[in-house]
Amino acid sequence: MARDSDTRDPETAPCNGMNWRDRDRGQARISPCFTPGTLIATPRGERLVENLQVGDRVITRDNGIQQIRWIGHNAMGREGLARASYLQPILIRQGALGNGLPERDMMVSPNHRVLVANDKTALYFEDREVLVAAKHLTGLIGIDAVETTAVTYIHFMFTQHEVVLSDGAWTESFQPGDQSLRGLDNAQRNEIFELFPDLRHAEGQEAYPSARRTLRKREAKMLLH
Repeated sequence: MARDSDTRDPETAPCNGMNWRDRDRGQARISPCFTPGTLIATPRGERLVENLQVGDRVITRDNGIQQIRWIGHNAMGREGLARASYLQPILIRQGALGNGLPERDMMVSPNHRVLVANDKTALYFEDREVLVAAKHLTGLIGIDAVETTAVTYIHFMFTQHEVVLSDGAWTESFQPGDQSLRGLDNAQRNEIFELFPDLRHAEGQEAYPSARRTLRKREAKMLLH
């Protein structure tokens, strides 16, 4: 399958959270994607994402059972969300993705990528399965941005980019790239570099490709009609 996510392009870069501008530092920031309460499929059944730990095994779509190599968290409070309302999470209601998926209401960060597979994706993009940022699906019934006073974003990373079952729907794991790595704090970034030294360089990031093609906003709109 095509895997043309550009790790340097803010629109198709690893969408592991939200991009925003740190006013003090002038740096792009990115936050992880799942929220507490999301159930992740594992060989021992579904587990709350907030209870997962490094070393736990998770079911993936492409590569069977994979072990979590890294986990990141980012908490946002009332003040931060008030300054940047576009960081508010996206609520995907039960069944909004079709075929009864997700199996329960699921809340993710705006740029968290969801697997979409239908006749339109095959017709328009020559790929049966593509990844689409949740914020680009808000034209669908049951998918909307919501206002919260506090939210915690959680994500986890494998040896390679994977697609995992979250609340019964296939969504992405963390994909490190220029945008997403710069968004982490120094401690988190150094943790990843210790695990994957090659990610310190652009060549190493390019060697960690997206599990599926990522649709741009204008492409995603074609799926909404």
